[in-house]
Amino acid sequence: MKLNYPGIYEWALTVLVGAWMLLPGLTGLFCILFFLIVLYGVISKNLSFRLNGVLVGIALFLPLYALYATNSMDPNAARFGIEKKLSFVLFPLVFSFVPTFSLNKRRIENGFLFALFSMLLLCYLGAFFNYEEHNYNTAYLFSSHFSGLFHHPTYLSVFCALGIFMLFKRWEAPRTMREHLLSAVGILFLLYTHVHLESLSGLLFAAILMAFLVGYWLFKKQGWTVLIGVFTLGMVVIYLGMYFIPSLRSNVSDSVSFVSNYLKDPYAYTHVPRGEIRGNDARLILWSASAELLKEHPNGVGVGNLPMAIEAKLLEYGQVNLAKEHLNPHNQFFHTAVETGWIGMLWLLALLLSMLWFGWKHKQGMLILVVCAFAFNGLFESMLERQSGIVFWLLWSCMLIGIYPAFKNQPNET
Repeated sequence: MKLNYPGIYEWALTVLVGAWMLLPGLTGLFCILFFLIVLYGVISKNLSFRLNGVLVGIALFLPLYALYATNSMDPNAARFGIEKKLSFVLFPLVFSFVPTFSLNKRRIENGFLFALFSMLLLCYLGAFFNYEEHNYNTAYLFSSHFSGLFHHPTYLSVFCALGIFMLFKRWEAPRTMREHLLSAVGILFLLYTHVHLESLSGLLFAAILMAFLVGYWLFKKQGWTVLIGVFTLGMVVIYLGMYFIPSLRSNVSDSVSFVSNYLKDPYAYTHVPRGEIRGNDARLILWSASAELLKEHPNGVGVGNLPMAIEAKLLEYGQVNLAKEHLNPHNQFFHTAVETGWIGMLWLLALLLSMLWFGWKHKQGMLILVVCAFAFNGLFESMLERQSGIVFWLLWSCMLIGIYPAFKNQPNET
């Protein structure tokens, strides 16, 4: 088969969106190879530069971030933080060069779905083998034991959310009955996988996503009566799920208890020393410490200084055991704010809003989904402190914003 540049570019993009998830350690190599293909396309005039204000705003975030590294007390930590965020420049750059030819969006989606399901099958196999090797301890079927070989559970739940969206659009308007059935099975599989991931934020987002997708579809087809009936049934199913899945029931009940105790006496909750503190219990203390740090340092403590600042604040609270963990705020907005002050956090919020506006304007449901998944889970995790979050968010966002004209001949997802 004779290869031409449009075919090479499309296949390279298809491989990129999936391969980095399966081989996260080779993410840098995949990005460099794609950059070289883009460079050749620019030289051969198969790609043309198109200035995009949203992509410019994304790219400028890195210089702003680097500026706050100049006063770092730990140059190595600051340098590592900047290196992790090089995607803020790479992806806006490569996707500012728009193909002069059309791209098959479905083929690119297929590359992502193939990698996602392959990765999940490997997760299930690995978890089952660990389950057997550790005297059938069920803990090895869930959480980081389940997905840790590839990605943190919360990040993987975001990948699953995008897969659910893609499959729902295919289920809603299938090309064949086979595609209709396979899409339904795939959605159920991805929803069930959230149980093994045990990310409460990921599960909540998946439930909100399905409620919106199914609700909007029912409203268009049947009106309010059927919609209300199905949602009532859905609430019953969710309740039964929490009742019959001990880990999920415990997670929800503990979270409610933590919030209730915090609201009764925030000072006592954060300052009374305790033993081991985990999960959402720790998050409430970390968020309180982050908010106090932002109040004390409205211009930020600087990139690379956050771990020391958080640790000092936790020691001030008397939370010695938690301070030893060297944790980040577990909230991307607090994380950015503590490092770069109000300017950095407002810049991040502006980027998110501009992406949502672009998605709404051009009727790109997938872009809106990617941004909302990042923002929602960013309330509970520092999504930009791992390559899993940075690469996923920027790769898909910049691709859907930058080379959108090449997808114009494809159906929009309203």
